[in-house]
Amino acid sequence: MTRFDADATAERIALVADAIAAHRDRESAFCTLEADSDPGEDPDFLPPWVQFADGTLNLDCTDEELDALSTVLSGFGAFTITSRESIEDAPGTNVRVDARADDERIGQFVDAVFREVYGLPEDFRLWAVEI
Repeated sequence: MTRFDADATAERIALVADAIAAHRDRESAFCTLEADSDPGEDPDFLPPWVQFADGTLNLDCTDEELDALSTVLSGFGAFTITSRESIEDAPGTNVRVDARADDERIGQFVDAVFREVYGLPEDFRLWAVEI
């Protein structure tokens, strides 16, 4: 893999597909995709991220983001939530999504998650931060 970021929809989708392929080739534990976001004044800010491993996407969502995730899932029939875990002091829910699709379709779903669930603009920058 020679590039690790993209800021246009088609390029982000290809980046996700390439990162997943590299993850499989390297037989790594997972790959992590992270949005380039402005933390503003919050020193505890963590940018939105999605991890992929063994056909499963892993992400954290607030209650509002969970509602948006349900809407995104309605447009992707091959994707289903397999588990939700809320920790008492955590501000959100960890969600596992089974992704029974090819890498490009997973890329489309991941891009939709960042834009529609996390509310990022059309031209946000996505990074493959761990493969």
